[in-house]
Amino acid sequence: MLLGGAAGAWAGLLVGGVGGRLAMFLLRLTSPNYVRGIKSDDEFEIGRFSTDTVFLLALTTVAGAFVGIAYVAIRRALPVAWRVGAWALIGATVGGSLILHADGVDFNLLEPTGLAVAMFIAIPAGGAALMALWVERWERWWFTDRRRTIVAALPSLILVPLILPLLVAAATVVVVSVAAQNATVRSAAARIGPPIGRVALAIVAALSSWALFNDITEIL
Repeated sequence: MLLGGAAGAWAGLLVGGVGGRLAMFLLRLTSPNYVRGIKSDDEFEIGRFSTDTVFLLALTTVAGAFVGIAYVAIRRALPVAWRVGAWALIGATVGGSLILHADGVDFNLLEPTGLAVAMFIAIPAGGAALMALWVERWERWWFTDRRRTIVAALPSLILVPLILPLLVAAATVVVVSVAAQNATVRSAAARIGPPIGRVALAIVAALSSWALFNDITEIL
C-alpha cells in the first residue's frame, strides 16, 4: 500500500497537479482574452496563479495516492507486459470521463476545444502510466534501500489526516494476507483472482470508454 501510495502521490503531484496547471496556462494563452479572471469549473481563477494552486496540488497528490493503492491491489491480475499500458488506458477512460463535461466553463470557453479535450485525457493517462511504471521499478529496492524509500514516500505524508480509513484498509490487508497462508485459500485465489481482476478491469474500461465517448461528442 505504501509503495502504491508513494508512486501515485508523486504522479498525482507532478502530472495531475503541475501538468494540469501548465495545461490550463497553455489554454489561457490560446483562448480569447475575456476568459482571464473567469473561474473555472474547479473554482480556480483562469490566468492567475494563487494559493489555490497549493490546494490543487494537494488534491491531485491525494487522488494519485489512492489510485496508486488501487493499482497495487489489481496489478497481479495482469500480465507484467500489460500492466503499464492497461493502467494508462484505465486512467485515460475513467479519468477523462470524470474530468470532461459538456456544461460549465472549461470546455465551452477555453479554446481550441480539441486541445483542451486531448490534454485532459492525456493527463490522467500519463499520470496512471507513470505511477504504474514507478511501482514496477521501485518494487526492486522498496524497503531494502531505506534512504530511497523514505524520499519516495515523502508525498504520502499528505495522507496522514486520512490515517483512520487507511488503518482499516491495512487491517483488511493483514486479515486477507493471513487467510492467504492457508494452502487451499491461496490455491483458489491464484486460480480465480486474476480472471476476476481482468474481467473487472475490462468492464470498467468499457463503461468509462462509453461515458468518455459521449462526453467528447457532446463537447465537440
